[in-house]
Order: sequence, then C-alpha cells, then structure tokens
Amino acid sequence: MIRARRYRGRRHQTQGLYRTIMRLRLSQIPTLLGLLALGLLLAAQIRFPNAMGWARHLVFDAYIAAGPAVTDAPVTVVSIDEASLTREGPWPWPPARLAALVDRTRDLGASIVALALIPSERGDGALTAADPNAASPTPAAQPVDPLAVSLARLPSVMGFALTHSGGSALHPPRHAGLATVGERDLRLPGRLPASLLPPAQALELAAGAGALNVFPDPDGRLRRLPLLVQMGDALYPSLAAEVFRLRLGAGSYLVRAQRGQAAETPITLKIGDRTIRLNGNGEVWLHFAPRAALPRISASRVLRDEAEDDALRARIAIIGVEAAGIGTAIASPLGERLAPAEIHAQALAQLMSGVHPWRPAWAAGAELTVAAAGGLLLIGIALWRRGLWLVVTGAGMVGSVIAAGYLLFSTQRLLLDPLSPAITITVVYVVLALSSYLISEHERRWVQRAFARYLSPALLQHLTRHPEQLKLSGERRECSFIMTDLAGFTPLVEQSEPEALVDLLNRYLDRLLEVIFAHQGTLDRIVGDAVSVRFSAPVHQPDHAQRAVDCALALDHAAHAFATEMRQAGVPFGETRIGVHTGEVIVGNFGGSRHLDYRAFGDAINTAARLETANKVVGTRIIVSADACARCTEPAPMRPIGDLLLKGKAHPVAALTPFSADERASELPRDYERAYRAMQHLEPNARALFETCAARFPDDALTRFHRERLRAGEQGTAFSVGL
Repeated sequence: MIRARRYRGRRHQTQGLYRTIMRLRLSQIPTLLGLLALGLLLAAQIRFPNAMGWARHLVFDAYIAAGPAVTDAPVTVVSIDEASLTREGPWPWPPARLAALVDRTRDLGASIVALALIPSERGDGALTAADPNAASPTPAAQPVDPLAVSLARLPSVMGFALTHSGGSALHPPRHAGLATVGERDLRLPGRLPASLLPPAQALELAAGAGALNVFPDPDGRLRRLPLLVQMGDALYPSLAAEVFRLRLGAGSYLVRAQRGQAAETPITLKIGDRTIRLNGNGEVWLHFAPRAALPRISASRVLRDEAEDDALRARIAIIGVEAAGIGTAIASPLGERLAPAEIHAQALAQLMSGVHPWRPAWAAGAELTVAAAGGLLLIGIALWRRGLWLVVTGAGMVGSVIAAGYLLFSTQRLLLDPLSPAITITVVYVVLALSSYLISEHERRWVQRAFARYLSPALLQHLTRHPEQLKLSGERRECSFIMTDLAGFTPLVEQSEPEALVDLLNRYLDRLLEVIFAHQGTLDRIVGDAVSVRFSAPVHQPDHAQRAVDCALALDHAAHAFATEMRQAGVPFGETRIGVHTGEVIVGNFGGSRHLDYRAFGDAINTAARLETANKVVGTRIIVSADACARCTEPAPMRPIGDLLLKGKAHPVAALTPFSADERASELPRDYERAYRAMQHLEPNARALFETCAARFPDDALTRFHRERLRAGEQGTAFSVGL
C-alpha cells in the first residue's frame, strides 16, 4: 500500500511537471535553453578546470607575441656555438678550456659568471662522468680542478639538474640559507629523487649553485621557469634565482607558502628586498623577449681575445652550449627555440626588471564570474530584444572580454583567460539565436497554415514577420466588423443546379474576398452566402474603422456590379446587404487545445449583423453605425437613417447610409436633410417634407420608409426594426 501511494505520488509529480512544461510559451524556450547551456558550461568549467588549459596557453602566447618584453638588463650569453666547436674543438671541452673561458670573461669585466651546463671530472683532467656514489678521495690525493680555481676568483654560479632517474642520490650543496614559513609544508608537485652534479670542487668553490631544470608544457613550449625545485624535502633555487641573489648581495631565501592546493595556491619567494610571486609549483611566468634582443657573444671570440674590451664590462655572463645536436632547445611562445643558457638569461633579465606576469589564485573564480555574468546578461537582453540587438550585444561582450584580458596583461601583467568567458558567451548566444530562429520559423509556418485562408497576403506576411503581435490567449480589443448577406439566396438555391450554384457562389465570393483582402481585412467566416469580416484582429490596425467603411463601400460596388452582370445573363441574383459597426470585443483562440479558431465575441458583432438585416426594413444596401463613422478620419458622405431600436440593446443605435454618386449629384441630400431635421425635432411639417421628397425621388427607398412611418403616426427618429 505504501509503495503504491509513493508510486502514485511520483506519477502525479511527473505528470505535473509535464503539464508545466507543456504550458510554457514558445517564447520562453530560448531563455530556458540559454540558462541550461550556461549552467552546463559553468559546471564543466568547475568540474574540469584544466580542460581548456591548452587554449588558455595559446591566448597567453598571443599576449606575449603581441607585446614581447623589452629588456636592457646587463646580461650577456657567452655561447658555445657551432663556430666555437669548430675553432676550439668538439664538445665536451676539458676543464682547462672551460677555466680559460671563465678567466677571459672575468678579464673582460664580467661581474658574475654562471655556467648553464654540467661538466664532470675524470682522471686525466678532461671532462667526463664520475661515479657520484664513490667515496671522496682525501684532499691530499684529490687533483686540483682548474675550473674550480677559476670559479673561485669571481662571483660565480654552477648549474646542476634534478632528474627522475640516472643520477645520484647526493643532494647538491646550498650556498645560501633557505627558510620556509607559512601555513603548510611545501611539497612541490615536481619533486625529483636524483641529481646530476658537476665536479665537487667546482660546485663547492663557486659562490652559488642553481638548478637548470625547465618543464615545458605538453605542447613543447616553455611558459614558466621553476625558481624553486625540490629533491626529497629539500628546496633548491634555480640558476637564474641564484645569480639574482648574488647580484643583490643577499645571503638567504625566504619562501612563504599559504594553505591550499599546491597547484592553485601561490608561493612568494623573497630574495633580499625583492619579493617574487610564484605559482603553486614554484614557477614564475616568463615574459619572453625576442631572442635577438638579448646580447650574446661567441665563446671562441672570448677565448681568442676577439671580443671588444667592454663586451662584458659590469655584465652578468651566462655560459652555455647552443650548438645544434648538443643539449635540448625548447620553443618559446614567440616560436623561437632557446637553449637553457638563453632561458635562464631571459628569466634573470625579468627578475632584474621586477615585472613578472602572474596568474593570481582568484583568476579561475573571476573568469567563472565573468562567464556567468556575460551569459546571464545575454539571456536578459534576449528577453527584451533579439535579432540584431542580440548579435551586437554578444559580439560586444566577447570583444570586450578579449580586449580587457589583453589590457590587464599589457598594463598589470595579469594572466587572465578571456577564452572561457568568450566561449561561454558565444555558446549561449548560439543557443539563444538558433532556438529563437527555429521557434520563429515554427511560428511563421504555423501562422501561415492557420491564417492563410483568412488574411490578405500583405497582412499574412506582416504577421509571419511579427508573430509576437498574435495573442491567442484572449484580450479585449476594439475592432470593426462587416456583415454581408445575399438577398434572395434561398430561392436561388432552390432554382439552381448544384454545379451551377457552386460555381456561381464561388465567383461571387471571390469578388468579395478580393475586395476584403485589398483593404487588409480578416475573413472571420463564410456561412453560405453570408460573409463576416473583422478589422484590427489579429493584427492591430489603428485605422480599423476607416478601413471597414471603405471596404464596405467597395464591397457594395463589387456586389452590385456582379448582381447586374448576373441579371443581364438571366440569373436572378439578388443585391448584397451590408452592416458595419465598431465596438469592443474579446478576441482569441476559441477552438480548444487541438483546434485553432481565432474569433471575436461581443455585442459589436451582433450589432453589425442586425444592422445588415435592418437593410431589409429600411430599403438600403449599407447601414453603418454612428460609432464606426465617428472613428473615421475621412468619412464618406452619408445621411442618417435614424436611431434603431434593436433587441437586447438598452439604447438605440444611431445608423447612417452612404449616398451613391448619382444621389450626391442630385438635390436628394439637401431635401432629405431638411426633412430628417424636421422629423428629428418633431416639427409638424416633417410629413409634408418627406411627402415632397418622395414625390421628387420616388426610387429612394429610405425616403419612402420614413414617409410611411409618419403616415402611420410615428414620430421622431427612433424606431424598431423588429430585430
């Protein structure tokens, strides 16, 4: 029992949700789809924050390419290039040659020398690999390393590397203190278990030692350089950081690590009085300068005294191998391939400038906020305006986000990703635009199917372009109506053959419909020979009354001409009676949920129908209510019929009928107006005036009607037509 109740409860909830969805207006679907797309995109960015990392890196590369660094730092690369190997001998060079190179850089005035390479030691004094785990010989037995002697003569830094395998378990020495403070123990994600070390004497006698490690991104490009590396629990500075420390004369490093995930929480590295912001991996973002912007000199020219005397004066010399096939050159965001010496030289120049690109910890949250705000703003705009407004707004927001991202980089060196917000806004725009287009097409086809039989082509085209003007749920609106009926239609049906009657009636209706659509009227319905026409619904027409009166006059002319043609052909075709009225009605779809029947309900329709029928009583072909005439901006010449007392109406309806062209050319308007005024004011000569008018115009049925009323003893302009 309990399970059954739960099942029924869930079923009712599902049915309720389904009914709610089905009640949604089509215009709300783009908004809901836009919100759904925005929510999914934001959730994906939160769940997979690095999914677009490659694209983010390309954007940052574009920033650097658009504004590469400009450097004037006193840093020079002493390059062991192809020319040096050709002139001085192949690599590896013996210690004596490297020592001579260090001595010559000192003689040329270099303030600091750094070796961005890892030499090793062998017994004959050449450079080779040694067993890093072998016991150290006694100082007396250990040969003197000429490279170590040269390094000891000036401030110098030796390079080493940490590695995953193939190295030594020995830790490199630290020549400066390194303290870690903060709310967490620092554990860099790239901790390495082994080291590749230069000869011990050179490493000990140098003023500093720094890691040469670089970690390119998966696409092979280098964008960040670790200023801190970790072997076990010990932290070590990079070569660039160690040279910078010697340049500042600092004796220690201070590392501050905040609580949080290592990849997201920044680290600050203090060297002397300089504080450098690092990411959670201990890396600094590099703002590369073009390779040609950094001075370089061939090692061979230094060794052979071919360099200018001031080539290295008061400058920092970074010695490294740049010859092809030796070492690894890594691509920069500028598309150039750089050797380790060039990379550390660029990093050192950036450290000396004090300006570093950085990506703050709040960057991802800010990008997510911008994406959400942009998407919501676009959805809000779509609720108000679509089409060109949506295109301009979407393109403007995407352009603004991209421009703001580059502006923040160029002025503040902030690395904020505009791509995620731009993609989010673009996808939301595409969803809004595509769903709006599909719904618009659906509405257009639906309107065409539903109203093609009832509207003129021009009005139908307008409605398909502006379906929002069609309101099916119901509303009160002032409209004008025309009702027509064919006199003598029943006898005509009885006398005619079916095929002939159908053809005759269709030809007659075609004439009327042509006139109706020419005045942009809406065909409400056709019942036999009777036609009902509506103006100002479904499309609002401010001049609906004028259109209705003009259409009625044109219908009368067309119907009278058709009847004349038929009678001349021997067909007893009657005249068409027309009633016109204006009033407030309720319009909407009254066909249920499965059938469209856009109709109007109200007293105005009944009044128009009774005015049409009243033509039989007063002898006219057209009766127009005073309410319709009063709303015409250019009323046709008309004469009053009187105040008609209609069934169901508390007050009489003032009615008028137009003069024909022949009547306007005669004296009928003057005589009729004089007689009608007398009747209106209950003057005793009213009957005599109508008698005279009827005698002069015996074919005027309306004059004869009033004469007979007055003969019967009636007075005034109000009378009942029995309808």
